[in-house]
Order: sequence, then C-alpha cells, then structure tokens
Amino acid sequence: MLTTPAGLTLYYLTSDVAATPKCSAACLTHWPPLLSTGTPVLPSGVSGTLTVVQNSNGSQVAYNGHLLYTFANDKAQGDSKGEGINAFGGTWHAATPGLTPM
Repeated sequence: MLTTPAGLTLYYLTSDVAATPKCSAACLTHWPPLLSTGTPVLPSGVSGTLTVVQNSNGSQVAYNGHLLYTFANDKAQGDSKGEGINAFGGTWHAATPGLTPM
C-alpha cells in the first residue's frame, strides 16, 4: 500500500476525477485529501507517477492520475479501515504501487 510519510494508508475514490473531485465538502471530513506544498517524491523502489493537481481541495497529490486521500478512522500505521467502503459516489480503495494510470 502507498502511505503518508507518517505511515497512514492512502486511498483513492473510483469515481473521482482529478480536475473536479467527487470528494468535496462533507466528504473531506471523513476523507482528508493528501495535499502538497512542494514536489512529492515516491519511496525508493516504487514506480509510477506522483503529481500535484490544483482543484477545489487545494494542491492535491495524485498517483498515476488518482487523487489521494487518508481516512479519518485510520489512527495507526497499517490501518486500512477505509478499504472497500462505498460512499460519496464510488468505492474507496487503498492505493497500491500497481494502481493503473487513469
């Protein structure tokens, strides 16, 4: 799984679109976006592309075109309580290095 620098699982929403994210407003309380103030860097050994997308959530990080979020109920490294949840117009999945580009 892809994680934040603190080790929290990163997720993507199947119905999300980078320029106009489906997760906004109330959704962001449960699924905070991964925001960046610089250029994100992938960990060693992970292939793919990290980009920063300017959208209504701010400068949001995307992996292979999929916007990334954390889940408010994940409290510790390795938690993945958001996996498979159907909410906010799609299904939430943990982002993995094998996530295919959009």
